[in-house]
Amino acid sequence: MFDFSPSQTGWMATAPSALMDGPHGLQHRPPPPKRAPQLCGLSGIAEEWLASLPPRYQPLTTAQRHPHVVNRLAALWEKPLSLPAYFDELLLSDRPGRAGFSFEVLTELGDLRSLLEFAMHRARQ
Repeated sequence: MFDFSPSQTGWMATAPSALMDGPHGLQHRPPPPKRAPQLCGLSGIAEEWLASLPPRYQPLTTAQRHPHVVNRLAALWEKPLSLPAYFDELLLSDRPGRAGFSFEVLTELGDLRSLLEFAMHRARQ
């Protein structure tokens, strides 16, 4: 059994304010990490790619909010073997400081992934 009483050597009760008010306390939040510059809009290839997709699978919200993602998808679409890894990178990223995608964007990316898997399955038959 553990004894966590204050008399135990090396243990001291610390109020949250004592942690924050000390000389090394967290007075201000650190600035968010700087993001790499992104392309401002869709490339011509991405615009053509979007138009070539069935309307139900056009990731319009993703194109509006994350054009760099759509630019990359369009560039990789003709290389279907490299796309599953990119979808994994987008959907399963464990990089720190990531806010994640909105539900709408996740839905569009999931639909695109399904379309790709269906097309790859048909190509194998």
